[in-house]
Amino acid sequence: MAHSRLFWIAMAGVLLLIVGPLWLSGQQPTPTTAPPGAAGNRFEFEVIQSYDARYQGDTPGHMGRSGGLENRKLHVALGDPVFRGDQQIGKVTGLGWSRAHGSLEVEFDPLPGARICVGEQFWIALDGQAKPAASR
Repeated sequence: MAHSRLFWIAMAGVLLLIVGPLWLSGQQPTPTTAPPGAAGNRFEFEVIQSYDARYQGDTPGHMGRSGGLENRKLHVALGDPVFRGDQQIGKVTGLGWSRAHGSLEVEFDPLPGARICVGEQFWIALDGQAKPAASR
């Protein structure tokens, strides 16, 4: 009888080890804060690359990336403004969205005279609006 009881306890433990992770994998944690890249209508990103020109006749450009867009619908296009604070600093020239990773890569050309540094924070409007909310 003791062996039978130990057998069933061991079987229950094995079953828990097999079924437990499968059951828990379907549950998602509830987010407690806003994702790092997407705060409201703004998609904030950090410049990770700057280049003088990639092709003959090209102008200097910059590329930034961030995440936090797993469950967002985007309405962003080439030519949309890029902002630092409330000041427009450039225009979008390339976009690369990774739906699987929830990240967006933004390539942009600066406005004349704008100084852009690697590591600086910029943002674009996720709804394609041409002006920041403060100046509408």
